[in-house]
Amino acid sequence: MVTSRIGAWLTAARRSLTSAVGLLLEFVGIGPDVDPHTRVTFRAITDAVVPETPALAEEFGPEHVPGGLAIDLDEFAITYVDDGFQFGLPHLGPQGNIPIADPIAHTLDAAALTLLERGDNESDPSVDRALSLLGSDDPSPATVEDAVGPFAKLSRRDRLRAIGILDEFDVEFSPTDDDLFELDAGLVGQLVIGFVEMIYYSEWQGYDEFTQPPSRREHPNDPAAVQSWRQTGFPGFADGYAALRGYVGTVDGPLGDGDTWTTIDEAAGTRILRESGSFRENEYDTSGYEEPFPVESE
Repeated sequence: MVTSRIGAWLTAARRSLTSAVGLLLEFVGIGPDVDPHTRVTFRAITDAVVPETPALAEEFGPEHVPGGLAIDLDEFAITYVDDGFQFGLPHLGPQGNIPIADPIAHTLDAAALTLLERGDNESDPSVDRALSLLGSDDPSPATVEDAVGPFAKLSRRDRLRAIGILDEFDVEFSPTDDDLFELDAGLVGQLVIGFVEMIYYSEWQGYDEFTQPPSRREHPNDPAAVQSWRQTGFPGFADGYAALRGYVGTVDGPLGDGDTWTTIDEAAGTRILRESGSFRENEYDTSGYEEPFPVESE
């Protein structure tokens, strides 16, 4: 089961199922509407976390305009969270996975409903906003319209507000009679923001088949093939990039010591130094500090 709020949304969204088994299947991602609903929800996530930024074109160049949707980051996220999270339950699917993209989408809808109930949204929700996220290969807007949840109808800023509400939720679900999962829904927020941002700036776009094991993947190592590399000026993989070059600090600072390797900012005295240096005492007065849980002496 999920929280009562999620259950209420399922009813309000007309995703009624004829039995408790049907509800269970819907929650773990097996249901007739999982594809359009999950797809548009993850597009809404991607559009909010890594949006297009047309205003940057004139100052920084056209390569800074596209967002996550331009490289199908939403599809990558769905595939990864459905296929890549190992739960050790082989009777539930390949490698013991539980598809969690659909439950994530429903949890975000519950957060969106809470935002709207509190009146904390800046803009009115609109199904047209959600439908505008569809791509050319998606089902028609008429087909998707009934599947669109409240999260995808929110503005970008309101979607981020709804994600912030997830810290207040707890989720429990039992995919079988023998399995119970409990989690802080705030983890969902960390996943859909931190994971999407991290992956956007990684090398994944260059792989033809990112779902293959690492030993079977091939990457062109071409900066032009990866959008985030074009934006950041990353030149591609090269031997030695992971090597330690030194320690950032100042000549008289505590975190760097020894000979100067190179100077970063002459005016500020910031350099890369060859040795790690050491921490030093500060001037904070801690004489009145008491341990909240004193350790008893033996």
